Amino acid sequence: MQLKNIHLYIVMILSMISWGLSWPGAKIVGQYANPQDIIVWRFIFALLSMLLVMKIFKIPLTFPAKSLKFVVSASMLIVIYNFNYFKGTQVGLSGLGGVIVPTLSPLLTFIFSMIFLQKVPHIKEMVGLGIGIIGGVLLIRIWEMNLEAIIASGNIYFLLGAAAWAGVTIFTQKASFELHPINFSFWVYGIAMLLALPIFPMNSLTLIFSFDWIFWINFILISMIALGLGTTAYFITTMRLGSQKASSFMFVVPFSAIISSAIFLDETIVWTTIVGGIFAIIAVYIINK
Repeated sequence: MQLKNIHLYIVMILSMISWGLSWPGAKIVGQYANPQDIIVWRFIFALLSMLLVMKIFKIPLTFPAKSLKFVVSASMLIVIYNFNYFKGTQVGLSGLGGVIVPTLSPLLTFIFSMIFLQKVPHIKEMVGLGIGIIGGVLLIRIWEMNLEAIIASGNIYFLLGAAAWAGVTIFTQKASFELHPINFSFWVYGIAMLLALPIFPMNSLTLIFSFDWIFWINFILISMIALGLGTTAYFITTMRLGSQKASSFMFVVPFSAIISSAIFLDETIVWTTIVGGIFAIIAVYIINK
């Protein structure tokens, strides 16, 4: 692990913890409204956080002329991801979603990188990926499940979300030659908001403003903190370190997701949660060593 990137690693770990917290947060938000009622608003609040960051750090707004196709592609996939994220947590288990998506996404990112970026991972990266998958298997207790159980109860949405996020990671790296990561985030959220408008029921325009403070705490967490700031940190890492290393940090998410789901949603913590979380953190260290 290079010392010059230590601050980036710390920010990424904190961001992944916020992603983990966002899984039970999304389930709580899903008790108030359907995915199509809140997706657009999530992107709007993420945009507001981007504008604030750009103003503080005096980052100019640059139009992605050369990388527009990558930005639009990432925007389309992030809409798909968000729909599956909300729908999956609404009808399925948030803790399980917080395991399936971050453990499967890095694997798919490695595969997509080899196919589309012609990038062959090093042995240590494959070892780290394998350890991360073992951690995911322990966290999910896959030996107690069958294929039908994984697909049932909304978990198919988590699988689709993992594939969509792997694609977002690849297109983020593709756009790194032109855009500052903050600019990339701004345009992705802005275009995603426009792409999500067709599924947004206009009669629900002001619906979220009728909800209580519990909704708003969780909505700000999943929109401005996890999506606005956390995802931007992920984009920065992807552009600076590459899609494979950035996706490896997602192995921290399951540990955070299951612990927070246990605290806020009374889900049971078992020994495999602790051991699996340790494996996930070791995986991040090995891949970035």
